[in-house]
Amino acid sequence: MEPYAEGPAPSTAAEDELLDGLSALSRTLVGITARSLGSLDAEVTLPQYRTLVILASRAPLRTVDLASSLGVHPSTATRMCDRLVRRNLVVRRQQPDDRRVAWLALTEGGKLLVGDVMRHRTAEIRRLLKTVSSGRPQTPTDLINALVIAAGEPTEKLWWRHWEESTASP
Repeated sequence: MEPYAEGPAPSTAAEDELLDGLSALSRTLVGITARSLGSLDAEVTLPQYRTLVILASRAPLRTVDLASSLGVHPSTATRMCDRLVRRNLVVRRQQPDDRRVAWLALTEGGKLLVGDVMRHRTAEIRRLLKTVSSGRPQTPTDLINALVIAAGEPTEKLWWRHWEESTASP
């Protein structure tokens, strides 16, 4: 019999709480990144920024490899990179021996933007950690939820409650 053929084992209440906390923290970190981009007047979308981050850590990449890393179709990655090339954040280079393949890398401007956003994001996370360290959360789940609340975000259960009511009349 194949392992996992019966599906995943039921989760415990503690695992469910940790999963909820991580989901809320993920939402919080995306918000921090978006605010970091906004504070720098970067005029870069989150998917474009993710592209820059991947290129910062793995470049040079072929378009097909970038698309795979992003989980998108190569034509989507090409269009996104077209925009980033026009903004002088990404450069395309072809090898003299095989001009069919384009290699993508960051420009100095792209590198500086990623570095600035990362530093801004890290400073915000450091601020949140200092805020919650005084209460000394007891478990990883407590720490995660404390970070979410310190960032002014709702916990996962509260978020879903608000989501349910998001189409209600005022």
